[in-house]
Parts: sequence; structure tokens; C-alpha cells
Amino acid sequence: MPSVRTRLFFIVLAVSIAGNAPALAGGHTWDVNEVFSNADGTIQFVELKETGGGNFETGTGGHTVTSNTRTFTITSNVASPTGFKHLLFATASFAALPGAPTPDYIFPAGSIPFFAIGGDTVSYTPFDTWVFGMVPTNGIHSLNRVGGSLANSPTNYAGTTGSVDANPPAPPGVPESMTVEALDALGTELQISFDTATCSSGAAHHLIYGEGLDLPIAPGGAFSLTGAVCSIGGSPFIWNPAPEATDGSGLIWWVIVRSVGSVEGSWGLDSAGAERIGPESGGSSGLCTVTSRSLTNTCGQ
Repeated sequence: MPSVRTRLFFIVLAVSIAGNAPALAGGHTWDVNEVFSNADGTIQFVELKETGGGNFETGTGGHTVTSNTRTFTITSNVASPTGFKHLLFATASFAALPGAPTPDYIFPAGSIPFFAIGGDTVSYTPFDTWVFGMVPTNGIHSLNRVGGSLANSPTNYAGTTGSVDANPPAPPGVPESMTVEALDALGTELQISFDTATCSSGAAHHLIYGEGLDLPIAPGGAFSLTGAVCSIGGSPFIWNPAPEATDGSGLIWWVIVRSVGSVEGSWGLDSAGAERIGPESGGSSGLCTVTSRSLTNTCGQ
């Protein structure tokens, strides 16, 4: 039977070993803290936050960030200290915005939108889950775990924080004036000159066109489209070869429109004063990566 002195030695030794042992690294005190999206889900971020103040919660690698339909695997651990730091996951379109801190991870193109703006469940698996409802889509506010709808405040692991505006200015309408000159006898090479100064902006110019049978039956009706030449740059534009009509009408018509991102501006007004409209969402062309239309910028109409 060991003496009292021996037992005391064992106790002191055990305490000494425990006191000198390094803290074990974990990764379980990270919570989903903030989510942000624009209206079409192309600009999104998810922010995690270490909520326990632990400086060794570095074991994030191999864990996943998930929504109801998407999964993103964190590829590496983080460095200590971790206490109350953030991890930022975002789309490439978010990363390109002025004022955006550099994301720690980029969602791949096939995982966009990462979460549903009408409500979703985002988790840091298997340690934390946040079920939330409608996310603000005004381009300014995000949804916060504590506080609800607030001005977005994305923060990356380096501690860089910022705020973004995901609502680009609406594109202007069609150019104010246009002239056309045939550069060959057959008219297959056309020089199209148009006004770029009256409604100057960062909007891209696209030429969309159709044939005689694509024209609306009555003023105010929808146009059909045969095709487009995207991102034609400034004026003049050399269209070569210009297409020939195949519907028997002998007529090719075109409109030069402007877009910012996926949003297209006005096509201008027809002879009856009605807004010309295309066949796709909200009267847009649906061409040149356009998915919607905005008429809030009346310049050029």
C-alpha cells in the first residue's frame, strides 16, 4: 500500500501534466451569424461567427455549410486565435462589389443561389442550424441571427469588414439617335452609329433583332426575336455579316438596348407611345445574359 507521501506525489504529478498540456483544438463553437442576398440570388453571402470566445476553435476543415439544397465543404482549418472571429462565404458576384471584404471561401457557380431568399435552413454541420424566413432583397440589408434586418456588415477571418450595395443603377433606355450606312453593294456589311453621350453610363450595349413576322400585330404588343449581337461596345458598330430575313418578308429590324448585369433597360416607345416589350421576363429580351427588365431609368426613352 503506497504511503501518504507517495499518493501526494502522484496527485502533484497529475496536476502538473494537466496544467502543461496544450488545449485541444476544436471547431464546434461556430454559428451561422448573417445571411445576405439580392433579388435574384446571384449576390449572396453567409457569415459564420465563433461565439464562445475560444482561441483554439480551429478545426473547421472538413465541416460543411449547408442550405436545404446546397452543400459547401470547408477545405481547411483556420489559424488561432479564433475567439469571436468570422468566416465569410460568398458568391463571386458579391466579391466583385465595391466595399466587399475578400471572402474566405467562394461558392462555386453550380451552387448559386446558395440559399432561398424566401426562407431556408443554413447550417454549420453538425454543430449549428439556423432556420430563417424571408431575407431582405433591397441590396442593403441582411438578415442577422441577432437583430433581424440590419445594414449588411460582412466580415472575413482577417477581420476586414465592409458594407455593399447590391442594387446597381438601372440601365438607361435606347440611344437617342441612330444612323445606318451600307458598306457594300449587297448591304451585308452595315455601319451603325448611335448616340452614346446623351445617356452615358456603365451599361453594356446589345443589338437585338428580328424579322418581319417578329413584329407585334398591334402597337403595345410583344416583339419576338430572331437573335442578338451582345456587348457591341461603342459607336459605330460594324455589323458584318448582317443577317437576311428567312420569313419571306425581306425585312430585318433591330433595336440597340442597354443592360447593367442581368437587368435590361427600356427599348423605347413605339409610334403609339407605348413601351416596346420583348418576349421574356417583364418584357425583356432574355438574350445576352439578361433575365429581367427595369424602366426606372427613363433616360433615352
